[in-house]
Amino acid sequence: MNTTLIIILAVVVIGGLFLFKGKSKKNSTNLITTSDTTKKPYMTNEEAENIVKRLEELGYYKYADPKDLDTLRKDLVSSLAEYGVLSTVSNDRTFIPLDNRLFLFDGETLFEQNGFIDAIKSMQPLFDKMNFKVEITNHIEEADNHWLNHRMTINGKPYIIFANFEGYGWGEAAQRFAEIINDQLELQKKDERLYLINGANDGTSIYLTDEQYRLIDSLLTDEQWKPLPVDKWCKVFQVDPTKYKGK
Repeated sequence: MNTTLIIILAVVVIGGLFLFKGKSKKNSTNLITTSDTTKKPYMTNEEAENIVKRLEELGYYKYADPKDLDTLRKDLVSSLAEYGVLSTVSNDRTFIPLDNRLFLFDGETLFEQNGFIDAIKSMQPLFDKMNFKVEITNHIEEADNHWLNHRMTINGKPYIIFANFEGYGWGEAAQRFAEIINDQLELQKKDERLYLINGANDGTSIYLTDEQYRLIDSLLTDEQWKPLPVDKWCKVFQVDPTKYKGK
């Protein structure tokens, strides 16, 4: 049995107040709630259905199992219509998104030991479908109470994730993961790129082609809750893209 996982937590503006239900721990179901029954929907169902149809024409569900398509379509239409955010449905047992696109991307979890490895493992079903190689060697995480060094080699290319880094690097971890994966996607001539949505414990990420991204970007307005390229995401969420290198 599958459970609906609305990945993005929408901030609902009601009478100047922001009401939201925070995300609980990793692999949990996130539900957007509000007690205001008079709140207007973000768009009509017809408009949302048209967006989903256009996305599907651009190959949005090419990595999904055909038997899951109806469930995924209905879920995304509902989320777009009511909140103007992207959503997916996850497998009850594995918590892998059935669309193989929209992933939980908790910055705190990424920053913790083996966070990068766990994220890559969660995305491996997608990588297999994309024929995208991610072979990790020379993975080193060294830390004490004051600094962190983290580096790995992917497909023979060395990457610095953190160098003499101090503090909490939740944003920097999301930034570096996306930059590294996107570098490999480009090297392997794939047409998908990883985009970031929100951050910290509410972060998610999504793989999109340029056409899919441009369509979504033109239709969703809140930069906090829609996919952003890494450089723009760093500006919106005030993450210094050079800080990961330390002093």
